[in-house]
Amino acid sequence: MSYQLYVTGGYGFTERVLPSLLHPSDAVSIAQDYFSRGYQGAHIEPPPDGGYRALEQSSSSERQAILNALQSGQLVLGRLDSAAFGIFTDRTASPEHLRSDLPAPLANRLRDRWPTGAIGGPAVRSDSLHAPATQNYPLTPEPVAEPVPGQGPYSLTIEYHWPDGTGVANLPFEVGTDLESVTGVLDHRGAASVEGLNGRFATVRLGSSATDDMVRQERKAIIAGLQRLLEQERKDTEARETVYQQMPRYEKALVNTGAVFQGAYDAGIGLFDFVVGVSDLAHPTKTLMDGLKSAWSANQDNGANSWYESFNSLYDDKRRERWVRAIGFSPSDISREDIAKAYELASLIMTDAQLSAALKDFVTDYAAIQHHTEYAYIGGAIAFELVLAALLAATTLGAGNAAQASSRIRHGRILAGLGPAFGRFAEALKLQGLRKIWRDFDLNRKKRFEAEASPRPKGVDPDPVQLSTRPGKVLPRSFGEAKKLLADARNSIIANGKAPSPKYTQEQLHQIAQEGFADEKFIVRLVEEPHVHRNGPLNGTLGKEGPAGVQIWSTSFDQIAHLDTDPKLITEAMGVNYKPDARYKLAIIDQANAVKYADAETIVPTYGNLKKFVEDKLPGKVENPALTREVMTPEYSREYEALIKGMPEDAWNDPLGRARYLRQKGLSPEEVKAFDTRFSIQSNTGANEHYTGNGLTKTISSSADQPVYGAVEAFSLHKSPKTFRQMTGMDGGTQWVELVDLEPINFGA
Repeated sequence: MSYQLYVTGGYGFTERVLPSLLHPSDAVSIAQDYFSRGYQGAHIEPPPDGGYRALEQSSSSERQAILNALQSGQLVLGRLDSAAFGIFTDRTASPEHLRSDLPAPLANRLRDRWPTGAIGGPAVRSDSLHAPATQNYPLTPEPVAEPVPGQGPYSLTIEYHWPDGTGVANLPFEVGTDLESVTGVLDHRGAASVEGLNGRFATVRLGSSATDDMVRQERKAIIAGLQRLLEQERKDTEARETVYQQMPRYEKALVNTGAVFQGAYDAGIGLFDFVVGVSDLAHPTKTLMDGLKSAWSANQDNGANSWYESFNSLYDDKRRERWVRAIGFSPSDISREDIAKAYELASLIMTDAQLSAALKDFVTDYAAIQHHTEYAYIGGAIAFELVLAALLAATTLGAGNAAQASSRIRHGRILAGLGPAFGRFAEALKLQGLRKIWRDFDLNRKKRFEAEASPRPKGVDPDPVQLSTRPGKVLPRSFGEAKKLLADARNSIIANGKAPSPKYTQEQLHQIAQEGFADEKFIVRLVEEPHVHRNGPLNGTLGKEGPAGVQIWSTSFDQIAHLDTDPKLITEAMGVNYKPDARYKLAIIDQANAVKYADAETIVPTYGNLKKFVEDKLPGKVENPALTREVMTPEYSREYEALIKGMPEDAWNDPLGRARYLRQKGLSPEEVKAFDTRFSIQSNTGANEHYTGNGLTKTISSSADQPVYGAVEAFSLHKSPKTFRQMTGMDGGTQWVELVDLEPINFGA
């Protein structure tokens, strides 16, 4: 369904659109739905003369201003597909049928200056109420008898049930017509009857819009609590580092991650030790997830309470006691009902994309500030168990066991503080998921409003958390620091007389590809010197100039810092063919300033992300665009690499020579089209035959069948590209790029 906003009395506000206008209260409700979670299948166009940008791009303050203007009548909302007659008491768009409850700005405009001036006189039209018609016709609505509440001719019934047929009990509802509003609560059968309505056209709402505010408020409180946890962890880490530095050398060698968290240098077990204890039970012993997941899955379509009964029958006290002891609580602290409730709420919380992302960011940040050795997390379990930890800590502390829990679990009190917020957040999500709206139904045609609630979200069945050590990232804070790190790496390589071993394992590269580079200040781009001076000294750009901006393939500073300034080592890791006669420079790019000064947009170039980029940013540039999805796959990448390796040099710029080569290789016409599509994607984005589609660069010396990855890559689009002269501050502006000369090291080979 599509809608159009109009400025009351502005351009386009003509007699023709009056029947399509919605009552302001309904308009506000629709716009709130659209802004908060996207109205299903709907689109709202901004006012044609209001100076508004596309609503999807509007800020929160702009959206609130639109809601306020709709409430006051300064803006109105019309349907583009049907006549709502929302501002009239009858399905006739005339002044005498205007509703009495319209906001004053809207009612006054209409009564004082009807859009056409055609009532009682010649039809002198005006496209805008700002441009008066030739004649004004004062209109005085005839008095209308006040309706008697509860004694009208219309009625309706509501039935709302779960997939198993049991009723959704105790859910608030509201029935609104143009003449009244009735509220109530569904009974134990999920049903309600409303009699004596005066208005013919009714909007029925199940659930409350207040849940949106509750969800936002509790999400904000949880994220603030996570930040407090991080602040405390930073302080504790500094204290542990002080103790560690004072230890004798032989003792330092004995300190591993577990000792740092559980030994004499830490009061109680660490937060991650607690949640990993929960996770261990999810995999090796299966004492928790077997009971929870089986009960949840077996009753996913059932009513709100039936799954608790199933869980209680499957999960005996002996299993509960083993699990509770394993995570550090007394069995008397937590009941089976506590565990079941925590699992339900945690599963609901993980369906919220914003909070789920915030939890994963928290896990990454928490790991990054650990003392001495960095945690690397595999699978999606850790954030889920963090929520379980908070909910269960809250249960324990709430039962009067604060001293016991906080002595065993560092940050126990903060976790307990987050627990109620998690609980309120999940309850609000439940109500939000149950919300249902029927808009502007004619009660002469429909009196029964029946719906089935969506089943509960799929239960979380996380993979076990695995812990491993990973080298810490190199995170320089300035260009000077970055250049010193490169110089130190070069000295180390020369002293060792050989190229360095890879910094990260293949598995760790995949992990970093999932995490991205948001925590890194600098990314780097390998540039051949002629490109720096294209169009004059320092007048080149960072990458290939395309139809939507400059396209840049890069990686992070951390990924290449150990390779120093040797272009051969860097090109090998970045999947670029090394040219012995070429002169290379390394461009170190400040990510934040690239966004500020070049309107940079960066993606991890997976197959999915790059396909979307081609479709959105390069329309009409790729040959046979319908084949884009077919060629952007691992299978076709192997075919493409083999074909490119054997292609003659002249075929790169000669379409006829290229076609001749492909025919000689035995390709069918359809296979030639597929190759042309992939070749044009390479021409427009730089995704060459070494492109992997998984966010990693394959080293030059490895093949598609047995890939060895050298670095995590990034693809950036600079929509407002700058020259090197501008980026390096040569014109007096802010410097956000540093150019470093690259020199190969002679290893005597």
